[in-house]
Amino acid sequence: MKYRQIFFLTTIGALLIGAGTVTGQALDQFGVKKGVTMNGSVNASTTAYTASGIAARRDPFAWYLNGNININLFGYDMPFSFSYSNQGKNYSQPFNQFRFAPSYKWARLYVGSTSMNFSNYTLAGHMFNGVGVELTPPKWHISAMYGTLLKAVPFDVLAPESYSRASFERKGAGLKVAYENAGNAYGVSLFRAKDDPASLPFIPDDATITPRENVAVAFTVRQSIVQHIFVDMEYSVSAINRDVRGEKNAFDSSRGTSNLLKHFLSPTNNTRYFDAIQAGLGYNGSFYTVQLRYERVAPDYVTLGAYNVVNDMRNITVAPSFKLFNGRVNLSANAGMQVNNLDKSKTSDAKRWVVNGNASVTAGEHWVLNGGYSNFSNYTRVRPQVDPYFNNPMDTLDFYQVNNTYNAMVMYHTGDKDRQQAITLNSSYQYASDRTSVDTTAPILSKFFTSNVSYSYSLPPKDLTMSASVNYYKNSAAGLSTTFMGPGVNVNKQFLEKTLRTGVSAVYNVTSAKNTTGEGLTTTSNSTLFNTGLNINYSPKSKQSETAADGEGKRKFFSKQTHTIGATVSWVLRGATTNQPGYNELTSTINYTYSF
Repeated sequence: MKYRQIFFLTTIGALLIGAGTVTGQALDQFGVKKGVTMNGSVNASTTAYTASGIAARRDPFAWYLNGNININLFGYDMPFSFSYSNQGKNYSQPFNQFRFAPSYKWARLYVGSTSMNFSNYTLAGHMFNGVGVELTPPKWHISAMYGTLLKAVPFDVLAPESYSRASFERKGAGLKVAYENAGNAYGVSLFRAKDDPASLPFIPDDATITPRENVAVAFTVRQSIVQHIFVDMEYSVSAINRDVRGEKNAFDSSRGTSNLLKHFLSPTNNTRYFDAIQAGLGYNGSFYTVQLRYERVAPDYVTLGAYNVVNDMRNITVAPSFKLFNGRVNLSANAGMQVNNLDKSKTSDAKRWVVNGNASVTAGEHWVLNGGYSNFSNYTRVRPQVDPYFNNPMDTLDFYQVNNTYNAMVMYHTGDKDRQQAITLNSSYQYASDRTSVDTTAPILSKFFTSNVSYSYSLPPKDLTMSASVNYYKNSAAGLSTTFMGPGVNVNKQFLEKTLRTGVSAVYNVTSAKNTTGEGLTTTSNSTLFNTGLNINYSPKSKQSETAADGEGKRKFFSKQTHTIGATVSWVLRGATTNQPGYNELTSTINYTYSF
């Protein structure tokens, strides 16, 4: 183990020890009366699958084992989780994993496979296998982590798909410190990750993968200016070396000497620096809130602590919201503009206008209404390439696209403790139009309409719930029109004092597709789909298990124990069409859960 790893683990241990000492805990206040308790659950399941008429779309047999266990040792919580399956062999990165997260008061330790979040532009939910700590004493939030973000996945010359799965071993470390008081907050986070070039014994000449190194820093501020007015801002800088194997020369050694990251990342000719900023100004009134937000992410901004970062964009939005009539009417809106190609390096740029609004109304005791509208406009301009010998004005293209969406929901519900009923109608309509500066004729339209009507009827004293619905969907675009509709039913019933739960569902759909070609030829195809399922779950009354001595100062080791055995069967029958024969699929699952 490297010295810096030993130092990191020692630091975490010291922080945890300090967490128990700074609070002045005496030995007689350690929590002996709390004793030792355990709770959690373990689940095991197996799935069988068979198909007729088509090739199998999943493995014929699979099993899964996972669990969550928490041990409370004299007031200390020590949760542990694990997941294992025979399907893990199909994943290039770890699928079978465990997690141990003991905690005491405001201190928590993470060991195993876990994730942490520092900021959107440094460490943002990336899974890692290692150790982390979170300390949240009053007004403070301190986090640290160290571990393996990616394991090494070697190339296989006999498997072309290995080119997309191969990866270097990547380790990372991070630290976040934040302070909050009276609504004001200040914080800084630092994240560093580096690939190990020696973790792959062989790299093909035509492979594009390179070992990378990244350092990202973020500064956050939230400050109340005057009463009801607040501002918040986050500024991030990310430096990435796209190939750590690159050698430095005199010119490379001087790169990056004017920035704060030079001590954490060795600059080379492959090193690049990016920044991102998001800021907001808001006003909180008695019944309304207004926020103005600005966000800018530099082109090619990347951090190895996040799976995906949307970059090369500038976004300005304003978002008001209102609560009227004691909260029975809620109105909210959002309007803004987003542009890309900030550095003018691309041959095209886009401008998007975003407008959306939502309203919800609670009318009396029986009616609930919701409605919304959104208008997403996208403007793209393709700039011509500079040619000193030829200039064609037709090379410039302006492309304008509008997407409008309307949605509404109306629900009527009535009943009492013995009988309840509800009728719900959901509808959504969307259309898109495209237009270019070259072709200004009627725009190409695509339309989508969906609607659902459902009725539910329940008898709580008899533990019976029934529902029925009808779905309708239609879309048309570029000579293709598709209509989809069909009913569905669902019945759930509980027996034996709610220990046996059963459910039956069935859905039948009819799809009609009409395709019109450029020559005026029209073809129509129809298909049907029937899907039915049965599920049964049995969970007998829980029993309490106590410790051998149940005197004063002792607690129950298991607060309660429950066993649940379940089975699910699903059958799908697809009718034959002119282009595809019919088929059916049968999937069965048996699971067992032990909770304590």
